[in-house]
Amino acid sequence: MTVQEKSNKQLMELLHEWYEEIRLYHVKEAKQTYLKVQENLKGIETDQYLSFYYSLLNFRYKVLVDGMSITKDSFNKIEELPNIKDEFSFLAYYYHFFKAIHSTIIANYTEARTHFEKAEELLIDIPDEVEKAEFKYRISTYFYQSYQPFEAIQHVVKAKEIYLNHVGYEINIALCDNVYGLSCIDLREFERAEECLNTVIDVFKKYDKEHLLLRVRYNLGWLYNIQDLYPLAIRQSSEIINKIPNHFKALFVLARAYYKLEGVETAKSYIEQGMKYTNESGNEEYKHRFAVLNELITELPRIKLEKVVTDAISYFEKEGMWDCVKEHAEILALQFYQADNHVKASKYFYISNNANKNHLRKGALK
Repeated sequence: MTVQEKSNKQLMELLHEWYEEIRLYHVKEAKQTYLKVQENLKGIETDQYLSFYYSLLNFRYKVLVDGMSITKDSFNKIEELPNIKDEFSFLAYYYHFFKAIHSTIIANYTEARTHFEKAEELLIDIPDEVEKAEFKYRISTYFYQSYQPFEAIQHVVKAKEIYLNHVGYEINIALCDNVYGLSCIDLREFERAEECLNTVIDVFKKYDKEHLLLRVRYNLGWLYNIQDLYPLAIRQSSEIINKIPNHFKALFVLARAYYKLEGVETAKSYIEQGMKYTNESGNEEYKHRFAVLNELITELPRIKLEKVVTDAISYFEKEGMWDCVKEHAEILALQFYQADNHVKASKYFYISNNANKNHLRKGALK
């Protein structure tokens, strides 16, 4: 074995250790191992397999330490590497799995589903039960974010069952409970959702997981936003943006809350910030959500509202997000009804009704 081959073998062992720490949400340890990895990258370009695996893990590390910095371009460096993944099922699995995570983050849900399906086919070749739990957990987040709460619960329960059989996965178990709580919000089980999220907060406080704690506080803010408990939503979301100023989802909650409370100027400020960060991230869902809210907050007549909302509806239809189609069609239906334009009001009530049927049918066919 040459010196370079020995070095590459040691680096591979270090990369496996790094991924274990990432998967366990051990941020401090993952950062320390990241520095060790950086010290051992000399000559990595001579090994395409190692280079590809490192690039995949580097993306996954960024998701862990600064998820809000992930943009539509965050997978580009991996895509630019020589395409060797199809020669190795191990690399192919992680490529499709991490690509699915990336697509979920930027709200490209159709593409995310495609890559999750490809990764699932390859998962059989990964002899690691905890990785199967990781996959189930991650696909549950996809189902939740694409407004499929029943499917999210089905997968996250399976993930939790696996984690419970292994020592040291308390944080992963709590994250499963977090997805369960979020899914309860979509199912309008608000009391259960709040109880679940507060239990998760207690776990993260116990283990001093500040970055995860902020994530769950945002989720509480979203719960209060859905319930029209705007002062509570503002309190939770304000805490988030004080520490993560580019958290555009928390900015949306604040903008919507102040809009509902008729704090128009404050809402406009949050919309402006949110649109800036959303455009930087490339998140299509929140681009449309901010654009619609921005039009709703303008003075009458809202000349551009129909175009902005129908653009949003087209995106939601493409992604199969029928609950969101229903929500946004109802916005136009009510606007036109209040303006005595009953023809257009009927059109959008009809679209909303069809979307609701599609949403129910989508759940029934699982």
